[in-house]
Amino acid sequence: MTSCPSSESALASSSAGSPRFRPTARSSILALTFALLAATPALAQSSDPAPVATPDAADDNEIVVTALKTGEQQLDRVPLAIQAFSEESLKGRGVRDAADLIQLIPGASQAQEIGAGYRIFSFRGSGAGGPIGDGMIGYYLDDTPFGIPNNQTAPPLQYFDIERVEVLRGPQGTLYGQGSMGGAIIYRTKNPDLEKVTVAGDFELSTTRDAGNLNYRAAGAVSVPLIADVLAIRLSAGYDYRAGYNDIYQGAPTGTPYKTDANDVVAKDFQAVVLFKPTDRATLRLRAWKFSTDQDYLNVMNSVDPPYAAYQGNVQGYDKRSAEYYSGTFTYEFDGLTLTNATAYQKSLPGGFGVALNLGPPLGIGTLVNGGDASSFVNEFRLSTSGTGPFHWVGGAFYQKAKGLYDFSINFPTLAITGSTITRTENASVFSEISYELFGGKLVPLVGLRYFKDNRSSDSVSSGVPASSEAKPDALTWRANLAYYPSTDWMVFFNAGTGFRSGILQSKAQADAVIADGVPSALSLTPDKLRNLEVGVKGSAGKFHIAASVYDIKYTNLQSAFNTSIGLAAFANLGDAKTRGLDLELGWDTPVKGLTLSAIANFNSSEFTDVVPAFAGANPRVANGQRLLNTPPYNVRFDASFDREFGDIGVFANASATAVGRTRNGDATVNELKPYQLYRASAGVRFDHYELRIFAENLSDERGPTAANGPTLLAGPRPRTIGLGLRVNY
Repeated sequence: MTSCPSSESALASSSAGSPRFRPTARSSILALTFALLAATPALAQSSDPAPVATPDAADDNEIVVTALKTGEQQLDRVPLAIQAFSEESLKGRGVRDAADLIQLIPGASQAQEIGAGYRIFSFRGSGAGGPIGDGMIGYYLDDTPFGIPNNQTAPPLQYFDIERVEVLRGPQGTLYGQGSMGGAIIYRTKNPDLEKVTVAGDFELSTTRDAGNLNYRAAGAVSVPLIADVLAIRLSAGYDYRAGYNDIYQGAPTGTPYKTDANDVVAKDFQAVVLFKPTDRATLRLRAWKFSTDQDYLNVMNSVDPPYAAYQGNVQGYDKRSAEYYSGTFTYEFDGLTLTNATAYQKSLPGGFGVALNLGPPLGIGTLVNGGDASSFVNEFRLSTSGTGPFHWVGGAFYQKAKGLYDFSINFPTLAITGSTITRTENASVFSEISYELFGGKLVPLVGLRYFKDNRSSDSVSSGVPASSEAKPDALTWRANLAYYPSTDWMVFFNAGTGFRSGILQSKAQADAVIADGVPSALSLTPDKLRNLEVGVKGSAGKFHIAASVYDIKYTNLQSAFNTSIGLAAFANLGDAKTRGLDLELGWDTPVKGLTLSAIANFNSSEFTDVVPAFAGANPRVANGQRLLNTPPYNVRFDASFDREFGDIGVFANASATAVGRTRNGDATVNELKPYQLYRASAGVRFDHYELRIFAENLSDERGPTAANGPTLLAGPRPRTIGLGLRVNY
């Protein structure tokens, strides 16, 4: 893969996106949303009323999770660094997308941001090598992965109609395998109700500082039983408009802007879920989901305060993403054994981003356009024990066949390059984990293995010159865990495991250029690996709750971008790295009725180790002893939540403060990102089937930058936003 040989070269790693919907899509989705709610009175007559749930109705510690694939487990009894958030908890804390969710996860950070549909996140230093290659965090939509080769982008989900989100920190090399070296995020969407008709809606109207228009959002869902207790369907849709606030200058940022409030975003999605339960033992769940994110210009700009992009000429910047995702899960309950087969097909439609850049002499002003499309088919078959005995086991097989097309165009007065790369993978793995409860369940050892085999190839063309490469990497990853339960309120665990990621494929010209600079390289990079050791404790003492863990992680053969001396962007293994840290989750149900205080935090130290000398010579920022890139030394969030009933009216409120430490940036032209803080608050009332709330995001109007792909490609939080919301539930 060839990319722009400049400080902005990281942008060329973008992947498939999407075109705009036809003009009728906006009105169609809004019409569907309001139609669902317009039917509420009639639907309510056929079912019992369902009042709006309280924002903190379910204590997160009491949530039941299924991340270990051996059935349901209570969150605070799972011997891992794991979090889970119910839909009510997410809404109560103002979480509407992945960037908000990341603030709730110890050791999580944003590694790159370009547009509304392009964000890459990092757990525990997994972004140190940069936003290149396959994913380091696994994203799962129910039982199947969302992801394509040579892409790390998080799915731009709207957080509506989500039952819960489960977050696994640290490598998940046995149960989730390739693509989950840093951890995994599992989105559990809502099931249809087999017994009664239900309707839900969520509406928002808000204003953002520096934006010329109002933001608005509408989402709705309806669930209808087709055959009572046997067959049901749930339909949901959403439309989210975020007003632009970035001014555009054709040349220098003086005088009247060429355009004002230009980077507006429209996000749309539609989902259908069918649940079929023909017997007490068999269940079939089918899901179809389609989304699009369409932004004029980008989130990155020359200046974040005031927000503007300069030297854009007549170029119409954009970021467009869309995908279709179809999945099906079949389960059958035998006596003491559960069979599960999960299948999914993902199609990322053509799209990408375009931007004008001023790189100064000798390149001058030009454009960079990235795009592509992709597809992926996956299937996982597994068996797991489901009895109450001391022996627990899960085992299965996983298969994926996927390909991703990436194309780019760089056009400057003194440089013009076009190219494309198709990466294909056909991989399979087998996995198993076994545990046994000793001493009446007080001591539980667990061991797990996964064998992975990949058949990978790529065909690329750069300025008319073709190149091909292929590789067949394999790996054996493992996990060992020991959990001790001294009482029903406390547990201690030790967890050790490994992770793996296939090597990046590149052309012979790229590999030769890296080797000529004295850095070992090849058509296929050596896969990078990870080893994690972790000790944790979870428990409750009266009204206090705690989950804490310390970890030691070693990365081996980290893959990274490498700018060669001849100006050709290529790839190489930079060497090794390590990070050690402390994760904390704290909660206190205060003596004040309805008031809960909580906090999450991560504190870590990290450094590059055993870096290839020639790599360090070419890029001293990754020399031995230097702190890892894209890895803040700390992130902290405090929440105060209040929820209490006063007669027939419920009153609720939430306030939070987030702090992120000084971060060494991945792009050398912006060496570091300063520490920053974010504050938000919300309050509202709840009565019958309705909930009214007022909210404020980014109260201090922090502008950052919190991400940078170069000195003219800066991104920050959305400016202060204040709004009103209405929720309806029947």
